[in-house]
Amino acid sequence: MMPPIPMPTFSLPFRPARQPSSSIDEDRGPAAYAMERGLEPLNYATSRMRPPPSFRWLVKDLSRHRKADQARELLEARVPRAVIEWLRDSINTGDLWRLRMAARPGASDDDVIASMLTAAQMWEAERQQVEPPEPETPDDDPDDKKGPSP
Repeated sequence: MMPPIPMPTFSLPFRPARQPSSSIDEDRGPAAYAMERGLEPLNYATSRMRPPPSFRWLVKDLSRHRKADQARELLEARVPRAVIEWLRDSINTGDLWRLRMAARPGASDDDVIASMLTAAQMWEAERQQVEPPEPETPDDDPDDKKGPSP
């Protein structure tokens, strides 16, 4: 027969509830609190200069519904004029893989622009081969009317 085992007791220190320092100070904010006490208020940087988003990030934003228009504008502003038609065609047709191939991870902005220029030149050459320019002949003039005149 064993004697009963006493239950362990835990004693936690009593902590009074925290009291707010003053509701008046909370209404006016920390800058007013510091100025009343002769302290220099803390200056928080509210508008930091952010670096422009990378090409890779902008291409990803083209897939995001809310950011697509802004990403398109930023891309068109950053690329050379020779690339803009290729860029617009890639976005309009939904062939974002062409842009992803140009904006590879870890590539610098100059490398991305160079690969975009190369891709735009290849795209233009393919387009020229598919649609050869048709020479105009005098028989194809739509303004000629081949009927009796009234």
